[in-house]
Amino acid sequence: MIRASLMAAIAAVWSIAAVWSIAGCASKPAPPATDPPPAEHGSLAECLSANGVAESGSAVLGPPEGVDPQIWDRAMTACSTLAPGPAGP
Repeated sequence: MIRASLMAAIAAVWSIAAVWSIAGCASKPAPPATDPPPAEHGSLAECLSANGVAESGSAVLGPPEGVDPQIWDRAMTACSTLAPGPAGP
């Protein structure tokens, strides 16, 4: 009789511990995202176009032919967060 009561008490303690463990894990909020989501493909081109730079059709290191360098610089500054860069750590 004592053995059965002891076994029932142990089972109850384990059940309570399991419920607390599951409830504790479920109640923790997800950590906030620190990185912005990646830009969609074509976002840089759309941003440059919205800032006065016509589509160049190829990768360039400077303003495309016919684009004023000052307009290019302003557009690149405004769109810099959309430009590709080195991979993160």
